[in-house]
Amino acid sequence: AGRTVADERNLPAFFRLVGALRAEKIRFQLIGMSAAVLQGVPVVTHDVDVWIDLPPRQYMSAINVAVRHGATMVRNTVVELSDGMLVNFIYEVTGLGSFAAEIRKARKLKFHGCQIPVMPLESIRKSKVAVMRDKDPAHIDYIDATLRLRNKAK
Repeated sequence: AGRTVADERNLPAFFRLVGALRAEKIRFQLIGMSAAVLQGVPVVTHDVDVWIDLPPRQYMSAINVAVRHGATMVRNTVVELSDGMLVNFIYEVTGLGSFAAEIRKARKLKFHGCQIPVMPLESIRKSKVAVMRDKDPAHIDYIDATLRLRNKAK
């Protein structure tokens, strides 16, 4: 009583997207270098990778949810949120188990105002080793250094 509900337009765009995905009962977790940065890896990345628990052929479900909440479709699996953040929806991650297996390992961390599941560094590293794009060796080195520092601190 006496409280007002925050105007949704004043909420961060990613926060609104997370709420919309949850309302649609679409499970997700933050992965890739955004997830690594959130866990202390000292790099910069230009987009946010979100692993969606849907089959690849249903990729438009997540895109449509995002668009209904103010995002613009950039490519098949990429949207730009109203604040300019690029979100890449991922439906399969090379080198890892199923979404169900990996979500059990996820850490609950705060990102852009909301608590979300975040893939642990060990899993991010494993996926990068399996894919091994040109940029991945550098990412792996930074992840390894962060894991070493974390283990020393224990």
